[in-house]
Amino acid sequence: MKPTYRVIILDDEPPARDLIETFVSQLPDLQCVASCSNAIQGLQAIQDLKPDLLFLDIQMPEMTGLDLMKLPLTPRPEIILTTAYPQYALTSYEFSVLDYLVKPIAFDRFIRAIVKFREKRQPASPPVGWYPIEESPASGQPRTDGVPLPESNSIWLREEKRLLQIPYQEILYVEGLKDYVKVHLQHQVIVTHMNLGKAEKLFAPPQFVRVHRSFIVLLSAIRLIDGNTITLTNGKQLAMGPLYREELKKHISVLL
Repeated sequence: MKPTYRVIILDDEPPARDLIETFVSQLPDLQCVASCSNAIQGLQAIQDLKPDLLFLDIQMPEMTGLDLMKLPLTPRPEIILTTAYPQYALTSYEFSVLDYLVKPIAFDRFIRAIVKFREKRQPASPPVGWYPIEESPASGQPRTDGVPLPESNSIWLREEKRLLQIPYQEILYVEGLKDYVKVHLQHQVIVTHMNLGKAEKLFAPPQFVRVHRSFIVLLSAIRLIDGNTITLTNGKQLAMGPLYREELKKHISVLL
């Protein structure tokens, strides 16, 4: 059974707490159990809820994050420091923190920190990424490394130890974030380690088409094209890059 890790966010800035909580909510193996605005609240939450992971701001009134880390926290969670002041990075290593995130925190940088956390908690786990079809449970068909099976209506994704077979029609679009992609489903987002160039080979026509340097969309999920804006069936709007417009027209020319 896939573990769920308990997360506490401790930061005196509401926008910073909200951002990290949003990031946490997009990863199914993380659960935010408390979001605290000062060290006193945070210490009580750590004692009561015993988190696996703590996002800790350094600069806070009454007690700084560095002061808090000097306390004998038992059990001690893994700590990821968050701050707008990069000069504290060297000091943070004295406390054996897991990672150090400089605000404003980008999602791809957040993901790299979470990957480090997962690897420390489960050192034997394979890295997050696409599940090679040659190792998949599907049987009785020829297999090809790294691509969907011929004539398949679904694709295998790996998310830590979970192997997910996702029907293409459940995927709305794929979003690139440097070395990661977010696969947006109807009611779920899967984050996996892969660049968008490789994802483009897996999510290819006729089901999918790239519409932007950051987006690949399911053609049947497109409801409206208005100028350089694409609206999907769930109401989500995506920008369409001018360089990709002609490619999109090839697949929907009957409508234009």
